[in-house]
Amino acid sequence: MTREELIKTHDFMQLGHAIETESWQNASMIASRLQKNATECKMDEFIRPLLMIKQCIASRKKKEALNALASLTAKRVSLINSELTDSDGGNK
Repeated sequence: MTREELIKTHDFMQLGHAIETESWQNASMIASRLQKNATECKMDEFIRPLLMIKQCIASRKKKEALNALASLTAKRVSLINSELTDSDGGNK
């Protein structure tokens, strides 16, 4: 998986849904997969938040897990926006 594929993967939405519905086993599997992919892509800025999300999932702390995911989503949006700005030469 490339960095771009990781940033744009739907796994983040699936993770949010799994946490929201308290499907803890599914959420744990998705978070582990995302962490593995982040490690392979050398995206250190994703690894720590995913580790925190996994800890919240293990403790069944729904609110904390969703907050950590929101923070990670903000990072993803920032990366996507900077990628769009770079690809159009700064023009929107």
